[in-house]
Amino acid sequence: MKVHDILHNKEKKVNFLWILYGLVLVILFLVSSTDLIIKEETAKIYPISVVIGDVSDENYVNFRKGMERAAMEFNGDISFITLYEKGSAAQQKELMLREQEDGSRALIVAPVDAGMAAGMQQDNLLTVPVVFINTEKEKVEGLNNMAVLTFDYHAMGCRMGERILEEHPGEDKVYLLEGEKMNEVDMLFAQGVRDTLSVKGWTVFLIESAGENDWAQVLEEAVLIAPNPESLLRAAQFLVEDEQSKEKVKGLYGRGSTVPLLNYLDKGIIQGLCVTDDFSAGYLSVKTAVELAENRPVEEMGYLESYDIGREDLRNEKYEKILFPIE
Repeated sequence: MKVHDILHNKEKKVNFLWILYGLVLVILFLVSSTDLIIKEETAKIYPISVVIGDVSDENYVNFRKGMERAAMEFNGDISFITLYEKGSAAQQKELMLREQEDGSRALIVAPVDAGMAAGMQQDNLLTVPVVFINTEKEKVEGLNNMAVLTFDYHAMGCRMGERILEEHPGEDKVYLLEGEKMNEVDMLFAQGVRDTLSVKGWTVFLIESAGENDWAQVLEEAVLIAPNPESLLRAAQFLVEDEQSKEKVKGLYGRGSTVPLLNYLDKGIIQGLCVTDDFSAGYLSVKTAVELAENRPVEEMGYLESYDIGREDLRNEKYEKILFPIE
């Protein structure tokens, strides 16, 4: 073979190797940057509807922050649904069924009527998992494909009663500000207050609303307690606007974790608050909803933590993290 032919064949081999090398690079590029050859596994997204029993979600600010954090971690897509009419169990039932029909993989529900919501599952009206929050545990326990995340509101009321006994040893009566359409949670809290104070011989008087006319005969040397955040906020605002009433009232107590209530506690308008770790509750509700949607077992968590705080506790690092969580 001539030298020229040998060189020619060698050049052809080199060119072939370069072409082969180029093809390998193209294939590697396609594999690493597109799904034409190897398709990447896409994360499964779980639509979750949160149906609360109020016309406003002001009491769910930290709860919502916790839900949003969990949604990012567990691939949840959260829709927050509030009622048009406060305390309407029929409307809540309608919204729950609508969200299920629209494709929600799980529901998180603060039920207006826990018995009604539980009955929907027993009657097989609900085919998606449900996480119940802020309700009487006994009314919804034991159902399939569900979980309960709630606080012990009766125990919370008992602790508030003990605080009042400690801070007002010379008194023997308290005025309970029962707002309109008290829900089951409000009644549990109020009953805890009654149970604690009545044992010590105190008399608990009921006032249906926190209005000036209702207070006219009881403000003198009164200890007031509100079983829900709304009535507590109205009472605090009333005392701020009416200096004479503020001087007469010996103490205002209640439950709630909203920023306005914490501000009134800091200013000394409210003397004691029962607060809840709403961020953790929101986080756990979404985590549990996703686990149920994936047909995974969920563990029983019992009652979530709640706390009884005064003005001095607002600067406590433990409570700061609970009341003002970083998103």
